[in-house]
Amino acid sequence: MDPLFVPPADRWDACVARTLVGRDEVIYRSHLVGADPALTKEGGGNFSVKGTAEDHRGRVNRVLWMSAWGCDGATAEPADFPALRLDELLELRTSGSLSESEMVDYLVDCGLRGEQRRPGIETLTHAFIPARHVDHCHPDAVIALTSFPGGRIAADEEFGDEAIWFDYRQFDIGVARELADRIAASPRCRFVLLANHGLFTWADSSEQCYRNSLEAVARAEGAVAKALLGPADLGGWAVPQVAPQAAPGLLAKILPAIRGALLAGSPGTVLAVNRSPDAVRFASSTRGPLLSQAGPSCPDHLVTVGYRPLVLDQVPTGPEPVLTAIGRYRDWYDDYFERHVPAACRGLGKRTDLPRAIVLPGLGVVTAGPDAAMARLCADHFAQTMTVIRAADAAGGYRSLTPTQAAADEYWPLMRLKPQLRPPGGNLSGQVFLVTGSDDDRLSTVADQLAAAGAHVALGGERPAQAVAAARAISSRYGERRGVAVRSATRDPLGAVQDAVLAYGGFDVLVDMTGSAGLVSAALPVFTGQGRPGTVLLAPDEWTPTELARLESALDAGQADLIVNAVATASPIAVAQAAAFFARPARGGTESDIWQGAVLQPCRI
Repeated sequence: MDPLFVPPADRWDACVARTLVGRDEVIYRSHLVGADPALTKEGGGNFSVKGTAEDHRGRVNRVLWMSAWGCDGATAEPADFPALRLDELLELRTSGSLSESEMVDYLVDCGLRGEQRRPGIETLTHAFIPARHVDHCHPDAVIALTSFPGGRIAADEEFGDEAIWFDYRQFDIGVARELADRIAASPRCRFVLLANHGLFTWADSSEQCYRNSLEAVARAEGAVAKALLGPADLGGWAVPQVAPQAAPGLLAKILPAIRGALLAGSPGTVLAVNRSPDAVRFASSTRGPLLSQAGPSCPDHLVTVGYRPLVLDQVPTGPEPVLTAIGRYRDWYDDYFERHVPAACRGLGKRTDLPRAIVLPGLGVVTAGPDAAMARLCADHFAQTMTVIRAADAAGGYRSLTPTQAAADEYWPLMRLKPQLRPPGGNLSGQVFLVTGSDDDRLSTVADQLAAAGAHVALGGERPAQAVAAARAISSRYGERRGVAVRSATRDPLGAVQDAVLAYGGFDVLVDMTGSAGLVSAALPVFTGQGRPGTVLLAPDEWTPTELARLESALDAGQADLIVNAVATASPIAVAQAAAFFARPARGGTESDIWQGAVLQPCRI
């Protein structure tokens, strides 16, 4: 059996660290912690350092540099660490009660400069802990230790009076004061174990704060290992794994239906498929899928996965059982919302009732997001829950947040201000284009133009190396997985279509610059599966009688609500503009929209 946890790596570089002072110290440490998935996931946790800084009048102030709300520690920059007047924060240590909105306003007012980012909600805890450096992170092992019935006893045996156990509560000024009081009353305490949440560590040096986190995780791993009551196999296989050679074909049938269903009320969505051995074993196990319905391992997952994933009870043989299950999930979510979301938290409206993670027995896990980065983060968060469930189950059972706790957090106004919930930018955000061409330069230019407008692009060129290089360049410029390379559409049109579906779940527009016979026919099942109008743009290098005949053939091939257009232009930029324009009906474009370029036989069939 595989190890329960991947241990964190010690990446401390004394040569680098000794050159840093003040805010730069915590930025360096946040990069180390934030980049290590064994310690925290993207956008999770927060970090601080205390020091001195001058205000706008040159006066020296004691300050707390605190990571901004929702910032990613791995990529944090100086602007992500606002400076707050520490003495003003400490006045709240023993002052009267404050409402949530009053506390947030007070934190903002403590800013050394007015244009700073909003600090994290755990700011007062960082301020009240007297050590110079404080970190909060979400390690798998610590969360697992606090997620099974005997976890508190196991933690006491391992940490003794070096750690405080703190049952899950939403962070507010009362939590900050209670933690500060308990730490002050425990002089040997070096860690706070936050049940179903994570870890606090602190020290007077940045290196020791970092090493305290590494130590706490290692000891938590050991405590969980000692507590195991049986094999960590979630009861073994309940259903057989779909054969590796058959899984891509089955997923290619299922994913467009999932994507189409999740597009309801959304301008676009991107899927990610986790077919790792861990994901397949979990999805196919006896207890894993059922335990996932008990809630997330960490409240951060409420932003991405939600309270629970959609779970199918058997290997799907096609789209129908998945679509039926999505309908049931929507009914469950509506009931969850009505039963558990406080009236005071409904002001920002109801979040989507569609699943964002789907557990497919025999196949793995599918996650969704408004772009590829968020779909991957959703996958990362659910992977953490899978890890925690596997360990906790083997130690006696898995316990998570109650539906009431989860709903309060999911609809907590502060949680809904997380940067991860902001929609991605670009007119084509969430849209997917399959772009094929025999001219590498033309292909890469069209794809680049579409990605610049926010699209995700699957590139099918004649030379795989060039397509891979173009896709990497697009992702580097515009964001994670904004471009992927697929098989050549001229040599293997079905393969190109399948690769695009496995990469993104489907596509909205096919841009065919190859003159490849069969490509439109290969794409038709994807459009049909998504249940939305598909758009095909034919734009060969030059129009010949053969190409005109092919256009007519494509128009005659309609088996779904399909829009086929052809442009007569040698300009790749014009092709990209036309592709973006003709994608508009699926995004709510009107019949009065008029394309000003040269078009041959526009037709909706």
